[in-house]
Amino acid sequence: MTDKKLTLKGQEQNVYPVLRHASMVKKYPDRWVVKEHTADTRVLYALDQGEGYGLITPDMLVAAEWTAEQLHAYAMDNLQQLPYTVKTQEVAGNRIHFISPQDGYAASRVLLDSLLRQFDQEKQGDSLGVAIPHQDVLIIADMNGEVGANLLARLTYDFASKGQVPIAVLPFFWENGELTPFLVVSHDADTKGNT
Repeated sequence: MTDKKLTLKGQEQNVYPVLRHASMVKKYPDRWVVKEHTADTRVLYALDQGEGYGLITPDMLVAAEWTAEQLHAYAMDNLQQLPYTVKTQEVAGNRIHFISPQDGYAASRVLLDSLLRQFDQEKQGDSLGVAIPHQDVLIIADMNGEVGANLLARLTYDFASKGQVPIAVLPFFWENGELTPFLVVSHDADTKGNT
């Protein structure tokens, strides 16, 4: 994933944040530059090379004489400038928004607080749900009750099982700038055969 020949010098415009499951970082704790995100996810940083990217290591940061804070600021500025479109589907009274530009940084847009605040202000349902099943999609759900939560949970699991690098199989509630994971427990098994 990371080529040791990569250098950050003069590459301020080519760094971006990417998300990974926390277990990946626990397995290799000192391998990459990492920022906390949620209990299950971490922010890593990528040096974009057009056809792909290399994950940024602490050694690369030292060689470039950048701080972790500078790297994060460059990455967020670059992410903010990337264009994207939103595709929306309505399912059982819930509006599901899909952001999946083919730039490799779709899920990273969950870090754009202004984007989530905008969806929150425009929501018509009870709550705003967010899913980052893998790096190539961000799902934002304008949800109504248990039906909406169940729908987002199923979508998240389905997308995570099909992604090359799964990030989070659990969806999140987004409220007041915070992402809180939630688990939906199905009662179908308890009720089958009892009616």
